[in-house]
Amino acid sequence: YQDGVHRPGTGAIYRAPPQPSQPDGTLQFEYDGPWPRLLGLRTVVAVHVVLASGLPRPTALLDDGLFQRIIAGIGHIRSLHPAGAFRTFRLSAAGAESAVFQRVRARIEQVMGLRPADDAGDLLLRFRRGDDGRFELLARISPRPLSARAWRVCNLPGALNATVAAVMVGLTRPRSDDVYLNLACGSGTLLVERGLSGPAARLVGCDVDAEALACAAQNVDAAHLPNVELTDWDATHLPLEDASVDALSVDLPFGQLVGSHAANAELYPALLAEAARVARPGARLVAITQQVRLLERSLDPAVWTTEEVLRPTLSTSGGPIKPGVYVLARR
Repeated sequence: YQDGVHRPGTGAIYRAPPQPSQPDGTLQFEYDGPWPRLLGLRTVVAVHVVLASGLPRPTALLDDGLFQRIIAGIGHIRSLHPAGAFRTFRLSAAGAESAVFQRVRARIEQVMGLRPADDAGDLLLRFRRGDDGRFELLARISPRPLSARAWRVCNLPGALNATVAAVMVGLTRPRSDDVYLNLACGSGTLLVERGLSGPAARLVGCDVDAEALACAAQNVDAAHLPNVELTDWDATHLPLEDASVDALSVDLPFGQLVGSHAANAELYPALLAEAARVARPGARLVAITQQVRLLERSLDPAVWTTEEVLRPTLSTSGGPIKPGVYVLARR
């Protein structure tokens, strides 16, 4: 769930270190393979390519030779997508309204035929200071972040970021013979990402909210997943046999856009107890919540082993949040 910065040159994608390599959450890697493969990455928010680096000052962007290389790079990015995918661009930089950047924007508009945008743009360019103290120009290689999945045709308030969902799915260690259960599935983000990750014996999503199930059904259909079961089961009273599920996931209500702190105080222990009942020994439950203390208080250590806890920083309309992603194993 990080941004990727592609630096051409070595013919390989380096594995991510345990911690982000940059304070802003970006992870730098070098790659010489076909760029369309990068568009299929599911556990990064976006991929940016370094179009220029080692620049002493913004005026270097106006050098004719460098500008032509930048234009060629933008042209290659556009060639990865259908015609018309890029109509606007945004140049993000400190001092973006300076005369230099206005000239750069005007030249890009003239040469590429793209309209400048103030807030969002299909082509996102980022001018920033690099590791060596000099400047570099990055370009996102997709008109939208990779986390903005094409299958999401229906959205609900508080819906989980699809990149985070893909990470959570991977943490369940998917297998082709899994019985996978997405508790309180909402609009189906975790369920769809599990279905797209590979085959399973059974894929089930449950929610008591009819509107959420209808929304999930639209997303499941858009993802072309024919064998997904959507049910109106209560996650605290499941019509399943004991020890019948291999992997579980849940985006627990944070008590902000969805749920309340009072309701969650009752929901969390009941849901975890029911999950423990239906989980096979060794089954993994991957849960995300903003109410980490409540989740930890609700865990029965005689039933669940906490294998790992991740604390990603997520952007929301109300500002950044740092929920907990818990990987639990049934004893």
